[in-house]
Amino acid sequence: MSKAIKILSVFLIAVTLLSCSAMIRNTTESLVAGVMQQNDMHLIEDGAPAYLLIIESLIYNNPENRDFLMAGIQTFSSYSSLIKDDVRRKIFQEKVKKWGNALLTTYPAYMKYEQTANDDKDAKNNAYTKFVSSIKKKDIPYVFWGFFGNISDAVSGGLSDPSLFLILPRIIELAQRIYELDDTFMDGMPHLIFGVYNCVYPEAYGGSFEKGKKELDTAIEISGGKNLLYKVLYAEFYFKPLYDREGYEKLMNEVVNFDLEIHPEGRIINSQAQEQAKSCLEHIDEVFF
Repeated sequence: MSKAIKILSVFLIAVTLLSCSAMIRNTTESLVAGVMQQNDMHLIEDGAPAYLLIIESLIYNNPENRDFLMAGIQTFSSYSSLIKDDVRRKIFQEKVKKWGNALLTTYPAYMKYEQTANDDKDAKNNAYTKFVSSIKKKDIPYVFWGFFGNISDAVSGGLSDPSLFLILPRIIELAQRIYELDDTFMDGMPHLIFGVYNCVYPEAYGGSFEKGKKELDTAIEISGGKNLLYKVLYAEFYFKPLYDREGYEKLMNEVVNFDLEIHPEGRIINSQAQEQAKSCLEHIDEVFF
């Protein structure tokens, strides 16, 4: 273990001994922000397990603490993307799903939805709508990550996973509520969701490339063009299905040529987006032929 990792581990252990939960939350948020700026992926891969164990211990001792549950969902879901072994990845996904459900059930309205019988579809839908309507702006991060964790297994399967389409109405209803309360959440994430949704869904069911482009443009504008993942998704879900090679290639090159130092807070996510864009450009002739 390197000296840097030892220091980090000692610091994290010290954090768990703090008696003030607010202080722990602030320290955790600072550490996450620091990790997101890290440019040494090997250090993250080597040091992250100790951090994850600390987070899991905090959740174990505070099973209804929304901040700890959210931190667990964020960190475990992110780290699982680095895991190659399917069995280990499944273990991580099960934890994230469990914590996502635990986070959502801290809201009484969601508990009522969960307790409503599945065979009574009208009552089930009404219970979910009441839950969504009860969400306030301050709840957005917890509800978003709780829902993300709860459906993480379906999300991991991508758009080809049939189970994702079964819960799509729930995703859209929640996204619409977040859109209404704070459309700038997570660099314009609500606009990104509706942008992809409109591009993927057939026009017969309300989809529209024109609407999708407008939403994607807004997401890029809100993010200041600094969230490269948004541009990759823009290229994949708008330019690619329209067979617009020029637009696709231009946007992917913007991602590849972006200087990561301009937005150090998103270095990890942006570096992964750059790798994905490079791979897409390498195989562009297989898509546009």
